[in-house]
Amino acid sequence: MTTPPAIVGKQLSRSFTTGKTEQTVLHAVSLSVLPGELTLIIGPSGSGKSTLLSVLSGLLTPDSGTVHALGIELNRLSRTELDQFRLENCGFVFQGFNLFASLTALENVLLALKYGPKVDPATATARAREALDEVGLGARMHLRPTELSGGEKQRVAIARALVKRPRLLFADEPTSALDSQNGQIVIDILHHAAQTQGTTVLGVSHDHRLIKHADRVVTLEDGRVVMDQRARHLMETT
Repeated sequence: MTTPPAIVGKQLSRSFTTGKTEQTVLHAVSLSVLPGELTLIIGPSGSGKSTLLSVLSGLLTPDSGTVHALGIELNRLSRTELDQFRLENCGFVFQGFNLFASLTALENVLLALKYGPKVDPATATARAREALDEVGLGARMHLRPTELSGGEKQRVAIARALVKRPRLLFADEPTSALDSQNGQIVIDILHHAAQTQGTTVLGVSHDHRLIKHADRVVTLEDGRVVMDQRARHLMETT
């Protein structure tokens, strides 16, 4: 039995206007993303990677085309409904970490459970501790961001996304500020979440070293998909 895709984007186009200049960033892109996999969108700077991720996650509205996520057409949702959908189903990891400096790692992760479906304090703390254990930071959960390395900060950000147990997880350049070793740790954590929790993980990166850690690699150039391959096959042919 074929597993239905968790995200389906059809004929997606998106332009941005600066002054009198309009630039088309996405040109009728179609892409389906399967659950339980880490799908990586790669390409040079300016290829439209982050724009495509934003459109597929509902953060940006396409100029044309449709996005279905978990069977729901995001284009038809009101702004409030869309916010609620993301709150209940999506986790986000960005390159800037976005941690609160005055809070400990544990408190930063707990913040994700203060919104959405109500979770009692004891359960929330247990889940936050578990999420930090999953990313290897159980022993450092009481430290603040200034006491953590860049790689550790990103792992806290991933724990904050995972603690919600999202069905969809979006990662925009999650390793760009990290060295190769920490970048590998981060991408392995994301891959593990896809494999063990069935999470649909869609990431964006310009770092070709991450290809071997993904299940599928989609290459974008000038706002168009130019290659879409299983990562293993791509590695064997390069």
